[in-house]
Amino acid sequence: MYHRWPVFVSLLVFCIAAQVSATEYIVKVKQRANFHKVISSIHAENTVRIASIHQTGKLVKVSMDTHSKKSTAQRLSALMANKDIEYIVENIKLHAIETPSDLRFSEQWALRKINALTAWGLTKGSNDIVVAVIDTGVDPKHEDLAANIWVNQKEIAGNGKDDDNNGFIDDTGGWDFHGNDNTPNDETSSANPGHGTHCAGIIGAVGNNNLGVSGINQHVSIMPIRFLGADGSGDLFSSTKAIDYAIANGAHVISASWGAPSTKAMAQPIIDAVERANQKGVLFVAAAGNEGASNDSTPSYPANAGLINVINVAASNPSDQKPSWSNLGRLTVDLASPGEDILSTLPGNKYGNLSGTSMATPLVAGLAALLKSQDASLTPPQIKAILQSTGAKVEIETACKCRIDAAAATSAVATKALTIFPAAGHLDIGETMSFGAWGGSAPYTFTSSDPEIATIAADGKLTAVKKGEIKVNVKDSAGNLATSLDILVGQKPSESGNCPFGDPMICMIMCIIMPDAPWCSGGGGDGGNGGDAPGLPPGFPGMPGA
Repeated sequence: MYHRWPVFVSLLVFCIAAQVSATEYIVKVKQRANFHKVISSIHAENTVRIASIHQTGKLVKVSMDTHSKKSTAQRLSALMANKDIEYIVENIKLHAIETPSDLRFSEQWALRKINALTAWGLTKGSNDIVVAVIDTGVDPKHEDLAANIWVNQKEIAGNGKDDDNNGFIDDTGGWDFHGNDNTPNDETSSANPGHGTHCAGIIGAVGNNNLGVSGINQHVSIMPIRFLGADGSGDLFSSTKAIDYAIANGAHVISASWGAPSTKAMAQPIIDAVERANQKGVLFVAAAGNEGASNDSTPSYPANAGLINVINVAASNPSDQKPSWSNLGRLTVDLASPGEDILSTLPGNKYGNLSGTSMATPLVAGLAALLKSQDASLTPPQIKAILQSTGAKVEIETACKCRIDAAAATSAVATKALTIFPAAGHLDIGETMSFGAWGGSAPYTFTSSDPEIATIAADGKLTAVKKGEIKVNVKDSAGNLATSLDILVGQKPSESGNCPFGDPMICMIMCIIMPDAPWCSGGGGDGGNGGDAPGLPPGFPGMPGA
């Protein structure tokens, strides 16, 4: 039902605006370079201004006054000539755009569908597990959320000091990277009915309190982090800062109900941030998107980051079918989760239904936190494999062709059921992939269902031989067996071009100035069209041979 808001604000998803800022860029400094020395050299450039820095990510946000594509290309080329700069991308804009004992528990069809009541017989969660909700903010005083809001115990409230030396003053309850202050509250508007608060309630609305609804975790710590404003807008630079804040302050899971169709090159700063989360063992759960498209052919980031700590989530409806608006993808989307007409919390002690992969994502993030409350040693790849291997089979095009099942997943953790990870995957011919096992009794032995397609060593290292589909089997020391889902050999998702700027013409002009740029033919990358030359029109002025 969408009676509470107009139809166009009933399904939430995030996408890049058609026109992005042409004046702001993100400069990535090489890891081994002297960060402050590079900042000084950038500052010396009369044509650019330093707007902000993010030392953890070795990123510098610069702005420039540009009057033509030629002048923009010239200034970017001058920056890229610095050998200590790794890459430059546009600071693209992200926008929130809506598309298609607890008093109201009976209305929460999604919790019944995934068998939450049975799961709660094993665990109701733990406030020791921290889930960062990076979004439009969270209403920390909501009657059904307040008891589960994360508190930074190392910070003394209101003393104007950075007590824990994390770079943020008085951040007792998260941080607002949109307003640059310590109040990451959810500001509603016609563009935002309270998206972040809604996501937070799906994860951890307090259960059994005779109020409203219950999250999949009745007990959890929700870390509010805001980078999207009341108009649903936030930039790429701020999103990376938000991720790094979550990592640095103890988040176990990050819930990211936002993203955008984009080239990998343009999304590189956020991919780097998700990789930093991976290095710290933080699970990153992301929405596949609501364009009704295939992420295999139209990549969406950060969901398509392709890292082992990422779960890319599609949506399902009460009939276990894919809503028309949900993205899918057998190669890149990992699983499905209920995302249609989801009842949850809204700012001001309100409740309402929203739909989208934005709602499916926090349910997965919350279930991951539930598993983590059972066994804190679980790693992101293990959690992902457990969710995929225990999922209920549905006809939705994902890697596991499944929808999450909380009862089956928590039971698998409780019994330490032998599980192979990754549970599903894809690789090109000649590539390798490493498999492991969780549960059962070590040591483990691995075999391939078809060695002509892919061989696997006893220690779990698989080598792709020819195109096809296989399954990987594992046997533990007690003789227990487990089998993976489909492993696809010789199939890869589409790669978009390497131009890191929204206007391809800028990349074309820069190829004239610096032909060795990664996206130019003859440069260090694979070209602007996924392996070909950057698509310059015949006789383009100034090109060799024109």
